[in-house]
Amino acid sequence: MMRSKTKIKSSKKRGSRKLKIIQKRGEITIKIHYIQNDSQVGLGKIENWAVQRKHILTSTKVYEKCNFPSLDEFDFLIILGGHMGAYEEETYSWLSLVKQFIKEAVNHNKYVLGICLGAQLIANALGGKVYPHTHKEVGWWPIEINKDASNVQILSGIADKFTALQFHGDTFDIPKDAVLLGSSKGCKNQLFIYGDRVIGIQFHPELTNELIEKALKTYEYSKGFKGFMQKPEDIISQFTFLDQSTDMLFTLLDNIQNKFKENIENTPLC
Repeated sequence: MMRSKTKIKSSKKRGSRKLKIIQKRGEITIKIHYIQNDSQVGLGKIENWAVQRKHILTSTKVYEKCNFPSLDEFDFLIILGGHMGAYEEETYSWLSLVKQFIKEAVNHNKYVLGICLGAQLIANALGGKVYPHTHKEVGWWPIEINKDASNVQILSGIADKFTALQFHGDTFDIPKDAVLLGSSKGCKNQLFIYGDRVIGIQFHPELTNELIEKALKTYEYSKGFKGFMQKPEDIISQFTFLDQSTDMLFTLLDNIQNKFKENIENTPLC
């Protein structure tokens, strides 16, 4: 168990550029730091994307050691999923530290992406309540993007409707000043944005077929397969939906990369 007294380091380099980059032959390298909350829930396809685009990846595995980088050491923060609830600080004391770090990243205008538990932690850090849903949502379910997304640059090129994998029993309230962008029939709050750089995703576009099969071996189906619960064999038989998830994820990440590049090009040197 991580000790809650762990301190978060803040950036003291006020005169440096807001976004740190490494430029080689005209390419922009983004320094991505991800927080892994569960040893069974890794980056998945996000790692493939980052490697293909030659970005830099660093991590904090909070279940091992709760050491966060200083805020000038990364440009883009990703918070992954996990089996715990965002409200279970008494059992997982490091959750409060993760939420504090998210607040710091948001306040310093970093790009932030949270997936499943990560989205719930962002919502909670920004003042939204996280709580058990009336039912679990597990399996492949359609996501519908609403009309408010049409003006969101980061979602440009993403289909209005696609099927994504769900693995959650909790939900959350949309934080004040955040905007709901996508929903499913089983859970209204699936996708939201805060400002123009902070995105929360309830579903799992990052999981590979190997990670899904691994998760299905340990997932607790205590109440059977009613409602929005699909059987493991039915989830595996629909792996063709992975292409839709990959398209959504890579389009989103490419949009973040392009926005990052635009901001760099428009930021005067200090």
